[in-house]
Amino acid sequence: MDRKKRSRPEVNFISGLLAGLNNVIICAPLDTARTRLQIQGLYEKSYSGTANTLSIIYKTEGIRGLYQGSSVSILAYPLSWSLYFIIYEQLKLTTRDYTSNSLYSNIISASGAGLISTVVTNPLWLIRVRLQAQREKVSSGWEIGKNLVQKEGFLSLYRGFTASLLGIGHVIIYFPMYECFKEYMYNGYEPTLVGVLISSWVPKVCASAVSYPHELIRARMYTHDVAQDKRFCGFRGLVKYTFATEGLKGFYGGFFTNLFRILPSTFVTLYTYEKVRYFLEHN
Repeated sequence: MDRKKRSRPEVNFISGLLAGLNNVIICAPLDTARTRLQIQGLYEKSYSGTANTLSIIYKTEGIRGLYQGSSVSILAYPLSWSLYFIIYEQLKLTTRDYTSNSLYSNIISASGAGLISTVVTNPLWLIRVRLQAQREKVSSGWEIGKNLVQKEGFLSLYRGFTASLLGIGHVIIYFPMYECFKEYMYNGYEPTLVGVLISSWVPKVCASAVSYPHELIRARMYTHDVAQDKRFCGFRGLVKYTFATEGLKGFYGGFFTNLFRILPSTFVTLYTYEKVRYFLEHN
């Protein structure tokens, strides 16, 4: 079957949308724990490790605490993944008209999709992290966004954007590796559980080991109150402050919790995406 005919935009959109929803439902507690561990270097040090963090959140805040920020995640993840996949697949088709090198095509496509999805969804990630961190005692993500805009202007919703842009390096490493593994594991045939597991996990561990510091810096930028906290200013200031107070280790706070989160999260997302996409393309 012709590749261009099969890779219809609506197929990638629906597949990415359902993949994002599954991600939120299954992985939200680990997402909340990861965020708390990432930001505690700036504030109180209340947590140590994944199990301890989940336990403290549950004891002090209940189930609701574990799913803090999910009201925004339920919008952010599906929007981000559906937008990413539709742009990624379309860019692959376009770039392959100009180059026969699939690696170059995948790198360019991952970069473009990552850039556009980051520009669109950065405000949502900022609001979600603030909800998870409970730095703002407000009732909803809408209130956080509204307060930020009123106090600091619309561009305050793009705090941490520089760190988010560095995250494009993650997808540049991850998706070309994923494409190579995917081609080897099932190459156009119906995706299998084991095939997606290996294809999604090995590249994810490699990409995360390289790019994790940007996630930590981004989370701290998202929660930083520039009006009240004068210990540092901006992205470069935060990088210097983190290194001075915590050393290199400080850039990997919550890394193993992040692995516990992203490995099942990545598998759930890509398994859902690949299975839904295969079904829609063959029915």
